[in-house]
Amino acid sequence: MRMWGWLLMGNIINTAECEEIRKEILELCRQAAPCGAGIPVLKAALRKCGYDLTERELAVQAGYLEGKGLVRQDIVENRSLAIKRCIVSLTPEGMDYLEGNGPEIAGGG
Repeated sequence: MRMWGWLLMGNIINTAECEEIRKEILELCRQAAPCGAGIPVLKAALRKCGYDLTERELAVQAGYLEGKGLVRQDIVENRSLAIKRCIVSLTPEGMDYLEGNGPEIAGGG
């Protein structure tokens, strides 16, 4: 019984932390508008905020926000230089959400 309570509390904390991370991603994308920010840039900025995520974990959170319509992810590629980057940008719906003008979105932050 005690173990179950620990697991439940761990999930609540994890959910709350994910919401805070998503809110930071949205704020960072607002600051980087209109160009957006690459995953490595977001990762470095989040590390300064105290969140040490892998690029994979960050991509999962960005994908979640994209699924909610708050950000979009564009793959930018230069084949001659062998460069491929994912750029995360705030959508108009994401801007409305941050400004408090949109509907409440569960899990958004």
